[in-house]
Amino acid sequence: MEETIIENELERGDEVRSRLPASKRLGFWSNTFILWGLVLTVTSLLVGGLVGSQLAFKDAVIVIAMAGVFNSLIAILIGIIGARTGFTSAMIFRYSYGVKGVLLPNFIIAITTVIWFAVILNLTRDSFVGIIGVSSESSVLFYGITLLMAVLFLIPAYKTMKWIAYVNYLAVPAIVFILIVTVWGALDAGGGLMAIIDKSPVASASSFVVFTAAAGGWLHANTVISDFTRFYKTGKQAAIGLFLTYGVMMVFQYIGATQGALATGEWNIFLIMDEFGLLEISFLAIFLGSWSTAMAAIYFGANMMSTPPMPKYKTEEKNRKLVLLVSWGIALFFAWYGPDQIFNFFLQFLSWVIGPIAMTVIIDYWLFPEKRDLYEKADGSPDMVINPAAFLAWIVGFLVGYFSQEFFISLINGMVTTGVIYYAWMRLALNQGLTPESQLKKWFSSK
Repeated sequence: MEETIIENELERGDEVRSRLPASKRLGFWSNTFILWGLVLTVTSLLVGGLVGSQLAFKDAVIVIAMAGVFNSLIAILIGIIGARTGFTSAMIFRYSYGVKGVLLPNFIIAITTVIWFAVILNLTRDSFVGIIGVSSESSVLFYGITLLMAVLFLIPAYKTMKWIAYVNYLAVPAIVFILIVTVWGALDAGGGLMAIIDKSPVASASSFVVFTAAAGGWLHANTVISDFTRFYKTGKQAAIGLFLTYGVMMVFQYIGATQGALATGEWNIFLIMDEFGLLEISFLAIFLGSWSTAMAAIYFGANMMSTPPMPKYKTEEKNRKLVLLVSWGIALFFAWYGPDQIFNFFLQFLSWVIGPIAMTVIIDYWLFPEKRDLYEKADGSPDMVINPAAFLAWIVGFLVGYFSQEFFISLINGMVTTGVIYYAWMRLALNQGLTPESQLKKWFSSK
């Protein structure tokens, strides 16, 4: 089922429909800077701000540490698959969901990804128009600024992964600077760390709910992280790079934003900087951080819908760029309706809908050696058209996550449920030398 058409090297670009060859892998630090540019951004600061605005400092630190461990683990388990196989996330999902069934996770992640792009675009645009004093949201200047930012966010993703790296060489130092400014400003405005802790508010939300938002905020990127980690030369490099990204950089950024939120009472990083009187000075750095994640988001979204069974337009690279432009247009449509207004709910929704997808892929690759061989063999192809076990596990996992918000951690509830259902059915089928799909066909043919 793999494509056999051999294309010119330039036409293939980042090869979203086939395995990335060793000749196109990047160096460790180039890849790691790309990951840091993805995580060290305005959205992490926003999530950290949400944590700090809803929990006391002690509870916030515990939640952030848990989110760091969770995100590191999920990212490493999925990221290594990309490094070993050379496949994008969408191509990897075909092995667990089937060559046509993959449309379910691909569509879900593609849509939520372009919404991420819209959220980042709107928040960055709103800050800039506030700085320059544009008061009317219906003015030509307002829409012109929105379009200009959207185009800038698009260009590196339209090119190739190397162009994304170029932006991140600027964005990573810039957002680290913002992190330092946030911590310094919080300590100065709050009268020191102990004063901030003493003045931290009584928790206004459940730690379990906040954890779901904090972990769910990056679960989306973790689930499609293979799009980036496939550029590492080895799985070990991917694991180290992901730990430094999620276990170190993301945690520090969450803590810094939490301090800023506790010191100012604001959760939006732009408003926090405004409270410090540093918004104008820090805007360029925050903008670069927004750019780094927005371009990654639209790159993810396009890759998801550029792979089989979606039809191919001419070459792999031309197909990717065409889908990227369509995804960008959809993102602008979502930006019109302001998804940033429901940011907190959006984070939790991501955990319920994407957590089961991540768990399905992890179980499929790491617990079934028979399936892992299919992923890694040069000629290995998915063995199902539609995998009913994956669909059932995803549906039940999503429902359990959504309806268990009052019990323990809804994100974990949904993912564990998905894992149990998927493992049980797949193990039963594999022990019989079958697949869940062939089991159903055999059962219906006997009726």
